[in-house]
Amino acid sequence: MKFQTLEDAISYLDRFQFHGFRLGLERIEEVLKALGNPQNSFPSIHVAGTNGKGSVCAALSSILQQSGYRVGFYSSPHLVKLNERFRIGMIPIDDPLLKKLIEEVGSLVEKGFELSYFEFTTAMAFLCFARCKVDLALIETGLGGRLDATNVISPLLSIVTNISLDHQSYLGHSLEEIAFEKAGIIKKDIPVVAGRLEKGPLQVISEKCHRKNARLYLLGRDFFIQRHEKTDTFDFSMNGFHLKNARFGMFGEFQIDNAALAAASARLLTKKGMSIDQDNLRHGLDKTFWPGRSELLKGDTWVFIDGAHNEAGARALKNSITQLTDRLPFTGKKTLLWACSNEGKDKDPLAILQIVAPLFQKVIITEPQGPRRPVTVEEWKELAIPENAMLVKDYKEAIDTIIAQCKKNDLLVVAGSLYLVGPARHYLLGKDFELVHKNT
Repeated sequence: MKFQTLEDAISYLDRFQFHGFRLGLERIEEVLKALGNPQNSFPSIHVAGTNGKGSVCAALSSILQQSGYRVGFYSSPHLVKLNERFRIGMIPIDDPLLKKLIEEVGSLVEKGFELSYFEFTTAMAFLCFARCKVDLALIETGLGGRLDATNVISPLLSIVTNISLDHQSYLGHSLEEIAFEKAGIIKKDIPVVAGRLEKGPLQVISEKCHRKNARLYLLGRDFFIQRHEKTDTFDFSMNGFHLKNARFGMFGEFQIDNAALAAASARLLTKKGMSIDQDNLRHGLDKTFWPGRSELLKGDTWVFIDGAHNEAGARALKNSITQLTDRLPFTGKKTLLWACSNEGKDKDPLAILQIVAPLFQKVIITEPQGPRRPVTVEEWKELAIPENAMLVKDYKEAIDTIIAQCKKNDLLVVAGSLYLVGPARHYLLGKDFELVHKNT
């Protein structure tokens, strides 16, 4: 299969979006077998969790790069360009390679193999990392874990970041049911690093680790962080190892937990023979970035960008805004630009919005782009939206209106869906806004 242009190739791939979420491993296993099982040609780390997967992977990628390793990183969704899902050393792959990967996997589909969109891109990722000869690949689950298309690898290490309610129509309606799906990535004799888990999910994860003889390393029990609020630093410790006064490159207090998960994982990788010293760890954490998540921009006003697409994310966003307001010169009006996707019709968009809306003088609700089912302006009209909220269908119009009214030390927050965050971020960077790097 050959395409004249990359645009033609992406248009072909986009046809698979209508399949939606299709859990199960049979289809991906058949395609990977036909490709020569590229996922077995490089070591990997598998990461599941409700929030924070990308931040942990970005931190680990940064640490490993500082240590001299060539790192692949597969994530979803992309913010603007499909290339972003496939990174080598945090740099998205180039267009010629992307086109070739679509052609190669697409050729199998044309022969009768069946794939969903995510299964298609997962096969592309494994093929990409095999061809690029990475030293290690960081593989982020798309949905859940047990039946996720990525769950065909035999990783060096599994990571479960956290567990909260999200995608209930696919994963279950209780934290324990969701934890069961996430625990599906736990493999026999493969260590597991886990973040802060509530009692029910922790029991599910612990029992699965016991059955699989997988050693569980738990934040707050087996490795520790101590925050220093005045200096915005933290200490990390694990099994006699200590890292003092470390800095993390991402804004938000909750991100320090993600830094700790990455640091603990890096320490375990040293037991696997990888060379990661204390300086590599320190500099890797300091230089971590992850586009569209806890990012600060500065132009004619301040802009903070974060996905915050579920209740746990909204609570973390609320804490981040409170923290940033205390530390940075947001002395003026605060405006929220918000959007929500609801593919499984299992979210309460209004409940999520109400967590953060009281922080703002004005809330503008818009519609996200992308394949996930958006909560439309018409649907928002049927809800009892906050008194300080208004509806603007076009996000660019909303941004222009907000910026025109904002002053130097006002704050605009863009959140609620990565399908809003990606285009809005791209639009703002094109309007001479610049990223503010936390530790510079």
